[in-house]
Amino acid sequence: MNYATAKKMEPKGLLVSLRGQVSSLKNAEKRVAALILKSPEKIQNLTVAEAALQSQVSEATVIRFCRTLGFKGYQDLKYQLTRDLVLHIHAVVREDVIEGDSAEEVVQKVFSFNVQTLQETLEVLDAKALESAASKIEKAEKTLIIGVGTSAANVHDAHNKFFRLGLNCVAQSDAHLQLMEASLLSPHDVVLAITHSGRTRDPVETLAVARRVGAKTIAVTSNPRSPVTEHADLVLLTSSRETAFRSEALASRLAQMSIIDALYTLIRIRNRHRAVATEKKIEAVIGQKQIF
Repeated sequence: MNYATAKKMEPKGLLVSLRGQVSSLKNAEKRVAALILKSPEKIQNLTVAEAALQSQVSEATVIRFCRTLGFKGYQDLKYQLTRDLVLHIHAVVREDVIEGDSAEEVVQKVFSFNVQTLQETLEVLDAKALESAASKIEKAEKTLIIGVGTSAANVHDAHNKFFRLGLNCVAQSDAHLQLMEASLLSPHDVVLAITHSGRTRDPVETLAVARRVGAKTIAVTSNPRSPVTEHADLVLLTSSRETAFRSEALASRLAQMSIIDALYTLIRIRNRHRAVATEKKIEAVIGQKQIF
């Protein structure tokens, strides 16, 4: 059973998760998703026929959409949606940055958006999967960390954190080198792929190669139904949200970085003595770089 199929059995953070899955839906199903994301409160009072009419699709499409997300039917989806709204999981950003905003207004809106991104990621992130991922990285003979584009910065940030713990890890943001490194891995190794959309060819292909040679695979992505999840033993989900002042791919970097921080902290707690010894060696040489 792949990750996407397994997650359908336990919907969590419906609105947050749905935003990440939109790109993987069929065109007709995307119209149903758009209606829900635009006015989640209205859905609670709509029959399946009314939802179909407002989405400009058939009732069968609405039912198919519900089952695609892992629900038994429309009523099951409405129940989960009501639960999410009651728990304030959807927490909509009510004000976007607009032309003419003062510096203070921009700062407040940007910070509020970042806080919301982290909160939404917390809602969809599987704590058990995170713990399992930390365990695999901790025990791996080698961890290959990959990602391209806007995710590349967090690939190198993860490497910067993990090697300080005394772990054998490599960061690769070059498409060809990722594949080459993956082909040389063993069942004792791990690949950690960071990809916002989960649809970028390079990390998908690299994880597929890693799996063929028996390495463990972990993906950090916003879309639980994306191609990369088909090749991942574990998936760590992030929030997916877009605003007028920056794309969702850029906004997702904050959530990705927080997941990396959480992995780093879990591993450090379990290997405190080795981490401290490694950090002392690093501090001894870095201290020589300080002029004063």
